[in-house]
Order: sequence, then structure tokens, then C-alpha cells
Amino acid sequence: MIRLFGHLYAPEDRGLCLVTVEGGHIVAIEPRAVPGATPEAETGSDVIGGPTNLILPGLLDIQVNGAFGDDFADPAADMPRICRDMTRFGVTGFVPTIVTSPQAAYAPALANLHRTATAGEARALGVHIEGPFISPKQPGTHDPAQLRLPDIREAEAWLNTGDITYVTVAPELPGALPLIEFLVRYGVRVSMGHTDATWGEAAAAVDAGAGQATHLFNAMRPIRHRDPGVAGFVLASSVRAGFIGDGNHIAFETIRMIAKAKAPDEMYLVTDALAGLGMPPGRYLLAGREYISDGTCGRQPDGTLSGSLLPLNQALGNLVRKVGLEPSLAVRLATLNPARALGLDASLGRVEVGRAADLALVDEDWDVVATIAGGAVAFERQGAAA
Repeated sequence: MIRLFGHLYAPEDRGLCLVTVEGGHIVAIEPRAVPGATPEAETGSDVIGGPTNLILPGLLDIQVNGAFGDDFADPAADMPRICRDMTRFGVTGFVPTIVTSPQAAYAPALANLHRTATAGEARALGVHIEGPFISPKQPGTHDPAQLRLPDIREAEAWLNTGDITYVTVAPELPGALPLIEFLVRYGVRVSMGHTDATWGEAAAAVDAGAGQATHLFNAMRPIRHRDPGVAGFVLASSVRAGFIGDGNHIAFETIRMIAKAKAPDEMYLVTDALAGLGMPPGRYLLAGREYISDGTCGRQPDGTLSGSLLPLNQALGNLVRKVGLEPSLAVRLATLNPARALGLDASLGRVEVGRAADLALVDEDWDVVATIAGGAVAFERQGAAA
């Protein structure tokens, strides 16, 4: 039996609670708040946490390019180690991302990313293919020499090799709309990203089945007052928008604007993490291209942003401390909403009796105290037990 004690965001605010885990599932959620009284500690060798801690659903990071020195475009990436160590950040599920690569590189990389769910590890929730069908006008850190026009046969080869959760496409490219229709027909979600699409081209993509946007504003046609473009369309529509919360990729004021424009269930937080996540600052690779990590974000030698190195729990803390979101909404953006973006909210993203126990316990600074993954203690900071 495992018991977590703290202020529960399930993600809705449930107040001070004792959450009990047994047999891999949540078996009880007991309120512990007494109006007007000073919260007291719960005692017992099986209790983790205290009245100043926060209990959250396990965090879900659905755009991760790599971690702990390994890049997911490399078929030698150590998936068992990464799945274990992602729990240090409160993450219990993540989507490995393969960025634009040579055509022959996808099959071995996809084969390596398949991993059966194991208690005590973060689960790999399929794979995100980001590129090569993206705009040469908005390549970001992707290798321009490897960009290609949408090709259904190449995409079909991905589906035959790996468990593809979603694909990022520039919808204005020739052949993009038939590709979107093909992917959606096979149950793959399509995200608009690395795109120079106009409002009309974005609308046509949504009509074809695209339903979300990859790292809103980054590597994307900017909003202009006479040309709102794809970013304007995303803000004004019900399209789900992923965004990066490190303060480098977009300003915290811009995140505040997104939160004002979008409905609470139409946005989700991602890290766009790189191989340098969890590693010291230095030089690392993304699909064979070098970038420099400063410990918070990665940049190519010419200064082009490559991705983030800020763990999801700390990006979540930014939403509360620096953007000013209510904790319940911020938690939702890193738990329930990414689960919904993947169609997995029936089993992930909530703390609820009867559900599998995927939980994160954090302190007042949003540092992780403990992580429960698949009902097992996957990470526990020294001295966390009551």
C-alpha cells in the first residue's frame, strides 16, 4: 500500500487529501482539510508527503525529442533508462518525437521506440513524427536538406513499422491534404506545425482532419493584422494548441494571451525536450545536427532555437508563478489536456478512485518529491516519507 498526503489537484482543486494506492490502482481519496484548522501531518511508514505538498495526476509530456543524452532519432537511444529516469520529473507518460531525418532512418528508430508499459516506468505513448513534410520557410532547427513533400507511401511505411500517435505536417504543401485524410483514416492525429500556412490553408487542413498545432507560434507563420495566418486561425478556432513553457520559445505574456483566447481544454503544455534534458549544459545532437544547451534551452551555433531543456514539472511551475494561471488550470494543461489530445483521457490525466495509479507529488517549488507510475513508486526524493 502507498499513501500520498498533500493538496490534491485532480486536476480540479480537491483540497488537502490522503490518496491511497493498492494493487496498482487508486482505492481511496479522503479529504483531510478542516476549515479554520492548521493542517496536520499524516503519519505512517507508508505515507509520502505533507500538508505543503501537491498531489497531481502523473505528468504527460507529448513532445519529447530526447533525454539524458540520447536523441530519439538515433536507434541506439536507451529507452529502458529514459523511461525510468523521466519519472524524476513527475512524468508518467510521454511521446517520443522523431524530427526530420533521412527516409531510411525511420524504420530502425521507430523499432527502438516501442516499449511495453512497465510498472515503475514512464510509458511511451506511441511516437510523434515531426517532419519531414514541413515548410522550407519554417524549418526551425530541422535539416533543410532532408525536407520533402508529403508522401503517403512514406507515411504508410511508418505506420507499418511503429506505433504512430501523431504527425506534424505543414498543411500548405502540395499533397498535404490527401496525406492528412490518409493519416486520420488510420487513426493517427495530425498537427499543423513548421508551417507558413495562411488562415485559409489552415482551415482546409482542419476540414481534412487536422486537429491540433505543434508548439504554437514557433516555426509558424506569425500573426499580422492583415494576415492572421495559421497561428491566428489556431487562436480563433477550437484546434488544440501545444506550447512550450520555458520562457524562451514564447514569452510568458504570450502564454497568458493563449490562455485568454483558448478554451481550457484547447491547449496543452509540452517541453519539446532535447537529448540534453537532465544533463549538464554542453553540446548535443538532434537528428545528427549539433546544438548547444545552456541548461534551459538548446540553440544551434547560429542561435536558432532547437528545443527546451526545462523539465515539465518546472515548466508547469512557470505557468503558475510567471504566467499567473490558477494551479488547477495549469495542472490540467500538463495532465488531462495532453491525454485528451491523444484520445487517452479515459485512462490518463486524472486522479480518480478505480483508475491506475499514475501520480506526481511536488513541493511548493514544483520540484518532484515522489512519482507513482503504474501503481509502483518510480521515484522518491530522499526524506520524502512522513
